[in-house]
Amino acid sequence: MQRVIREKESANCTFETLQKQHEELQVQQTHWNELRQATEKIDMLANLIGQAENEELQELRRYREQSRLLEVEHGDLQKRAGELENLLKTNEKNLASTRQSLAQSQQRLAEWEHQGKETEGQLQIAQTKLDRVEQTHAQLEADYSIAKLQLDEFEGEERVAKVCFYILFIYLGTTFMCMCDRNVKVGCERL
Repeated sequence: MQRVIREKESANCTFETLQKQHEELQVQQTHWNELRQATEKIDMLANLIGQAENEELQELRRYREQSRLLEVEHGDLQKRAGELENLLKTNEKNLASTRQSLAQSQQRLAEWEHQGKETEGQLQIAQTKLDRVEQTHAQLEADYSIAKLQLDEFEGEERVAKVCFYILFIYLGTTFMCMCDRNVKVGCERL
């Protein structure tokens, strides 16, 4: 994103520079036109005077040569102005493309932020559910421990009851057998 901003700033700087150069070239164009007109007048004067003193003629020739050189330079500057205009158009297209890319990046960023918020909400819901499950698990473990202790206690009591029952059974069985033995002895004595 910073790269896009830097490209935008660079494009804006280049655009302003090209704009200034374009304005300077337009001012120079006006000067060149005036200079060309002056050169044409000088050429006319040179033809009219024709027979003027040698020194003045040389001066005019120098001016005319300078004018020709300036026209050549003016042509070069016009060519450069055309190149700068083309460069300006290219930079404007790049700037538009960069703006579009920036807008798309901002849109994607907004979508990602929205998805992040949704995911964060889902994560909070999942965390709440996990906390509830952990609480339920802890409660179940506590209930299981209590139930196990109660079962162990019950099994211990059941074992004691069984032992008591066996002892009572053996006692009753022994008592019954003793009673039977007595009855048998008493019955035998009677016989």
